[in-house]
Parts: sequence; C-alpha cells; structure tokens
Amino acid sequence: MNIKKRSPRIRLLLLSFFTLLSGLSVHAQTSDFQLLENFNNDFHRISTEIDQVIDMGALREIELEISSFESRYSDHRTLITAALYPVTFEERVNSLRDRIMVKNQSLSVVDQLNSRIEGLIAETDLFRSRINQLNSEISTLQQNIERSSASESRQAALIRQYRQNLESRDLFVADFLEELINRYQNMDSAERSELSVAADRLQDNPVEILKSIISDYIELSNNRSGLSLPDYVSMRAQHGYFSDVWSRIGEQLTRTFETERSRQARTEIDNMLAAWLASVDNNVWSLLQQEFYDRSIRLSPFTNSSELNRSLHEYIDAAYEISLESNREEDYGKYRNFSDFWNTTVKANWGDLIIAGNILTHSDIAAVDVKLSSWGEAAAPISNLMFILLIVSIAVIVGLVVLLVTRKS
Repeated sequence: MNIKKRSPRIRLLLLSFFTLLSGLSVHAQTSDFQLLENFNNDFHRISTEIDQVIDMGALREIELEISSFESRYSDHRTLITAALYPVTFEERVNSLRDRIMVKNQSLSVVDQLNSRIEGLIAETDLFRSRINQLNSEISTLQQNIERSSASESRQAALIRQYRQNLESRDLFVADFLEELINRYQNMDSAERSELSVAADRLQDNPVEILKSIISDYIELSNNRSGLSLPDYVSMRAQHGYFSDVWSRIGEQLTRTFETERSRQARTEIDNMLAAWLASVDNNVWSLLQQEFYDRSIRLSPFTNSSELNRSLHEYIDAAYEISLESNREEDYGKYRNFSDFWNTTVKANWGDLIIAGNILTHSDIAAVDVKLSSWGEAAAPISNLMFILLIVSIAVIVGLVVLLVTRKS
C-alpha cells in the first residue's frame, strides 16, 4: 500500500531528475557552440586585421593579440580540434602567425620602397633646383653679354664666365646621367614594378627631367649669344653621350615612370634628341665652314662629317697637284696657311672636342696629316741658291765639253 502511495512521487522525482539532466546537457551543448562560434569570429577578425594592417606598429599589436587569442582558447583545444577536424587548434593559431610573418616581410619592402622614393624625391628636387640655378645664371650672362657690346674687355670676361657656367652645367648633367645608369640600367622587373607604383608621388620623375634638360639644350643651341664653334662642338659631344645613355636606360625609365604611355614617352624623347642634334649641327657646320673661310681656305660646302672629310681631301689633293706643276712661292704660302690652321687650331685647340663630337675620327685626322705632309714636300720651293748652283754647274760642264772638243780639233 505504501509503495503504491509513493509511486507517483517517485515518478515525479525521476522525471524532474531526467529533466535536469537534459537541461544540463542542452546548456553544455549551447556553451560549446557559443565557444566555437566565438573562436571562429575571433580568428576571422584577426585575419582581417592582418590583411588590412599598413604599418609595423599595428602589426606588432596584432602579434600580441594572437598570443592572447591562443591563451584564451587553449583550455578548450580538444573541443576546438574536434570541431575543426581535420585542422587542429595549433594549426589554426600557427596559420595566423605565418600570415604575420608574410605581412611583416611585405611591410618591410614597403618601408624600404618608401625610403627609396623619399630619397628619389629629394634627389630630383635637388637636381631641379641646381639646374634651374645654372639656367638662371646662364640666362643672366646672355643678357649681360648682349648689353656689353660697347666694352670689349667686359664682354670677353662675361663670355668666359658664360662658358664656364655651360661647362659646369654639362658636368652636372653628366653626373646625373651617370647616376641614372648606375641606378636603372640593371633594374629587375620587381624593382621596376615597385617604383612604378610610387611614380605618381614624384613631382618630377627622371623621364620628365630628361625632357626638361633636352629642351634647355635645344633653346641654348638656337640662341647663339656668346657661343662659338668649340661650344657647339662640345654640345654635340654632350648630345652623343646623352643619346648613348638614353639608348641604354630609356626603355627601363619609361616602363617604370611612364607605365601607361611608355612607347609614346620614348618617341617624344627620341624626337627631342633629333631636334637637338639638328639645331647643333646647323651651327657646327656653318661655323666650321666660316672658320676655314676666314683663313682663306675655300673648302667645298659640307653639312656632315663625311662631307667635311671629303672636302678636306679634295682641297689638299687639288693644291698638291698644282704644287707639283708650278712650285711657286704662292703655292707654298697656301700650304703654310692651311698647315698652320690645321695643326695649331683644329688639332691643338679643337682636337679632343672634334673627336668626342664625332666631327672627325682619329683615322680621318691621320689621313689628312699624311696628305698634308706630301703636299708640303711638293709645295716647298727650290732655293734660288740651289738654282744658281745648278746653272753654274751646267755652264761648267758645257764649257769643259767645248774645251775638250776644241783641243781634239
């Protein structure tokens, strides 16, 4: 009887017990689910932070956050590993650290690139400032030369200073070109790509600076104030060096700093170099012809190196033939005039520039020297004394012959 009376109570207790166990199980499952969800959310949040970080300081903070992340979930590694299978808790944490290492290398490259760009910006600013200063000084000297025509001594001093400034600018530009060669000639695709990204940050990139330099030289060549033949020959040599540098690094520079219009940029500079040479040559050949003319040396017209070389040989060959036929004092004077100008001015004063400027080669000059020597031998007049002695000798011989014939008779 007692058992029957207690049966409903026991069933109620058992039901309550199982309900409690069920609730505890559901609560445990809910807690595990929340833990895994929090773990995944934290993992993805840290991954996003790694992707978006842009400086080394923030990256260091993320490294500390990864350590905290690992510590926070390490007591639940078994549960997390089971949920992530086949990936383990340790592998997931280490993947974050691996990404930190990759990002660290990437940011280091960016820092180095920024340093290079800042240095390049400083260098281009310095170059632009210096070239502007030199151009300003040259322009001022040009104006002063034009105003000082009344005073020959002052004008001569200004012209000397003007040429010194031109030489200073040429040396400065040559140093700049040499720096470009050293920096960009052997640049690999990775370096070129890095600099291309930063090209927009440069107010004056190297390609634009080269255009500016060539433009200045063209303007200088077209403005003949204070310039003489050696100045233009020197400018022609500078053009040759400039063209050589451009042929070696032009493609690298335009592909780096003019990425979207590299071919057009190369064509623009090629055309500017051609215009510069045309302007220089227009002055070189006319002034050189005038130099010979002023010394009464009438060469046939020439507009390039081969024509100049041909004119020199034609002039000497014609004079040589005349000297062989007549051997007059006038012919020898013509030889002396040409020889003096050729040796004391063309070779002694202009020789290095003429070769550097591709006006004549060493072989061309040597060939003229050989013909000039033959001309000198043919043009040298026979001495009057020698002529008299020759006549006397002939007379003596004739007299002796007559005497011998008379005695035999």
